[in-house]
Amino acid sequence: MPADVSTRLVTLACAAAVTLAACSNIPEGEVVPGQGTRFVPAVADFIDNVGLGNAVTVDDQGTPFYSYWIVHAELEEGELPIQRPIGAPYIQTQGTAATGDQPAKAGKFGGAVGLGSVTSDGIFTRGAAAQVRDSPSGVTVPYGPATVTALVGATADNTNGTDVAVAGGTKHVVWTGPDGVWYASGENSFEAEQVYDYGFSLRKAGPIGRPAVSIDGDGNPWIAYTVSTTSDEVRVVTKAGEKWETDTVATAGSCDSCPPPRRTEIGVTSHGPTVAYIDPAAKALMVVTKAGDAWSSVKVADGAAGGIGMTVDKDGTGYLSYYDEDGAVWLATQGDTGWDVKKVADSTPGDLDGVGNFEPTTGVAVDDEGVRYVTWSDDGSILLASSQDGVTFSPISTGDTQGGAYPAVAVTADGSSVFVTWYDTDGEDLRLGVQADVQNLQVAAPSPTTEVTAPSAEGCGDDGKEQLDISTQEGNTFDVNCLVAPVGDKFTIKYSNPTATAHNLDVFVAQGEDSLGQTGLPEAGPVEGQPLNLGPLDAGDYYFQCDAHPATMFGTLAVVKTK
Repeated sequence: MPADVSTRLVTLACAAAVTLAACSNIPEGEVVPGQGTRFVPAVADFIDNVGLGNAVTVDDQGTPFYSYWIVHAELEEGELPIQRPIGAPYIQTQGTAATGDQPAKAGKFGGAVGLGSVTSDGIFTRGAAAQVRDSPSGVTVPYGPATVTALVGATADNTNGTDVAVAGGTKHVVWTGPDGVWYASGENSFEAEQVYDYGFSLRKAGPIGRPAVSIDGDGNPWIAYTVSTTSDEVRVVTKAGEKWETDTVATAGSCDSCPPPRRTEIGVTSHGPTVAYIDPAAKALMVVTKAGDAWSSVKVADGAAGGIGMTVDKDGTGYLSYYDEDGAVWLATQGDTGWDVKKVADSTPGDLDGVGNFEPTTGVAVDDEGVRYVTWSDDGSILLASSQDGVTFSPISTGDTQGGAYPAVAVTADGSSVFVTWYDTDGEDLRLGVQADVQNLQVAAPSPTTEVTAPSAEGCGDDGKEQLDISTQEGNTFDVNCLVAPVGDKFTIKYSNPTATAHNLDVFVAQGEDSLGQTGLPEAGPVEGQPLNLGPLDAGDYYFQCDAHPATMFGTLAVVKTK
């Protein structure tokens, strides 16, 4: 990406949803002016629990693309849910509308494999490679995610990482879901395939390691992952024509005290497809390389604990970053006769035995001038360092990244912009930091919050006149903000949407509490007199909204003695 990417990163994290959602779990923004080359953090995604298992790459144009998990946020008692705006990836299946005496039911929650990017204008695009259900007619989710029903029930605990690669305009994304390893690819829309079926859905991640994907010179994907059977098997999947072929390229030792399969990395180097993994029994970093039809194995370093990161430079040289047993960060550089290993820094990365999405990570990137960039987590913050010679590493100030974990890094070919993604454990957000020239810039880090206030019920229903017709208007508003229904009787609200924008009507006990019924997930019009059957209800004030536009489309349902 051109260096001016950072000159346009201005208060964007909530821009797409400033009138759509309460970004209630994002801390207050701090505006920091500056100029010259510096590290600029921003909130890349923030709705629900987003950012675990993140990975980042840069395409031929210098545009960063990052993949990550989107799962339902677990709310504290009294905490308001953040409504997902229209066009956001779907993490819930289609609900059912109320019919007769049957109340409406919400769909099951699951996950989505998010895919995002930021343009040279500093505009974030938040989409997905896969989601749990088809997008409703008239609704466009960026990047055209594939529908993968196996994502129903996906959580932070039973999934394990993502990875992304971009080549020739095609985006390639892999992930470990509850039921196995998946791959999706596409230019403008994705198609997804399961490359490994575990046989049933896991409740906790562990048996299947975090996958990785790399693209060879012919545009073919190479996928690596580790699965625990009687031992830890390191597998590589690639396509021969239209058929996937799987090789078990190594068997890692197992032991009673060994952690579950660690993160696996793969890159197509000048030596051939190269896979890196941790042997937990030997506590060693291992590499397996394919030459011709054979795979050969070599030990890179003893005392390795996990968190492998990998990149391949323009000359086909591979680089590996990782943590040792003491939490120190190391960088291994591929040579003609072996790997040269250098210490980057001491650190305190957290629980090195973390499972699934919670395994500490490192990341490495190299520009065309040979400058290495390594990122890691230390004492709850994200650190970044660079080295011209691979021996001496200089720290790069990353400002206040407290609460950050699980980083990844990518760099443009000319080295003008370095992109770091990480997970904010406090807000359950995905963060993106850019190290670049930021002349005369004011940046919100993170973006300010937006508050949604419950509507006033004053006067609604005082005249006792029944009002049960409601319609959507242009500009994302309802034609009325007060509905009136009879106390103690069943009643029917008639909802109309003459616009081409997707809306719905959802009635709640109170704002942020249980739904009493809805007209289904948002659908574009025209809709005329769609019935929503409710009641009988006790006297009192209830709350309604459009789930796609809760900050501008809401009101009060007064249940009273009607005339």
